Amino acid sequence: MTDQKNVLVVDDDPVFKLIARKLFERSEDMFNVIFAENGLDAIELLKNNIEKGEGIMPDIILLDIEMPIMNGWGFMEEFIRLPEDKTNDIRVYTVSSSIAQEDKNKTATYPQIKAYITKPLTMDVIKNIAAAV
Repeated sequence: MTDQKNVLVVDDDPVFKLIARKLFERSEDMFNVIFAENGLDAIELLKNNIEKGEGIMPDIILLDIEMPIMNGWGFMEEFIRLPEDKTNDIRVYTVSSSIAQEDKNKTATYPQIKAYITKPLTMDVIKNIAAAV
């Protein structure tokens, strides 16, 4: 068993969140999974953890692209402004039901994003993410 990894799932879809929770619970590695409804909630969570010097910084972020209030691209614009010493080790994965090439291309413009994952999330994807951390 490895050290527990912290996962932040940023998605407004309740079905996706349920599937993600179940898959991480079933995986061989231990994960602490937290959820944010949209990019704004997620960025506020990260900022609060950094400012207060407490709370858990995620090892992995699964980031939906299409969300209300602040989408995944808005989140990334804010994320890259956070102190690098606090975010360098965070592996971001965009997760989307979109197969649009523009989204895949835009993902490649952010070095913090390690991969573009097309929904649905599967156990194989979780295992690949876990192996990369």
